[in-house]
Amino acid sequence: MENVKEKIKTFLKQLSLYTVISVTFVLGLSIGYYYDVLKNSLTRNKPQSIKRSEVNLALDENNHLMIIKKSNGLYTTYEDSIGYVIFNLYAKSIWGQATHQKTVTDGK
Repeated sequence: MENVKEKIKTFLKQLSLYTVISVTFVLGLSIGYYYDVLKNSLTRNKPQSIKRSEVNLALDENNHLMIIKKSNGLYTTYEDSIGYVIFNLYAKSIWGQATHQKTVTDGK
């Protein structure tokens, strides 16, 4: 009986050793795979620039800014705070153009 108990103990020791090695190997592979996936998914997108002549700007009923492409009609909606900022910038540029133009007088 003692001989069987010793064989079971040695078998369980080897089984636990191989189990620890296998689990470590699987964890290493999964960490390596998910690290690559996370690294690729967290890259920042480069900002896109668009020309004013290619799009129309609009505000919806909730004051969300909509940028509508003239070529295909696709649009992107932004928060209302962005709409306010862009509207103020656009209004200031138009106001600046109006105030800096020379007015023509009839000479009086």
